[in-house]
Amino acid sequence: MSLRTVAYVEDNPSNVEVFRQVLGLRPGLTLVTAGDGISGLALVRAHRPDLVVIDIDLPGMDGLELCRRLRADPQTAHIPKVALSANAMPRDVEQAHEAGFEAYLTKPMDVPALIALLDRLLPGPASPTGSPA
Repeated sequence: MSLRTVAYVEDNPSNVEVFRQVLGLRPGLTLVTAGDGISGLALVRAHRPDLVVIDIDLPGMDGLELCRRLRADPQTAHIPKVALSANAMPRDVEQAHEAGFEAYLTKPMDVPALIALLDRLLPGPASPTGSPA
């Protein structure tokens, strides 16, 4: 089974732990995390994950700016980016899409929606047998 890496940039440790548990439902996924936008930028550049999930309200550099910088960098532009934020107003979603996010999920985390998004953005066998869970 080939491991795929998901980067999660989130400053709330409780949210990181919930996300870690959800990711555990999909074998073959490895999680790397950063607690602020600047560290998140360095993390993504260093690890080149298969998917980046970004909180919008981050210290140092917000998630919108982080997404813009990742899209502007040829080394990270191709990586799918998902916003995961408590901001749920239509303008928040619009701004996220303008910044370059492929998807926008809101907190509290909708686990079935997150799993479906992971399956869509990280296609391929989800288990050693090749049968999706």
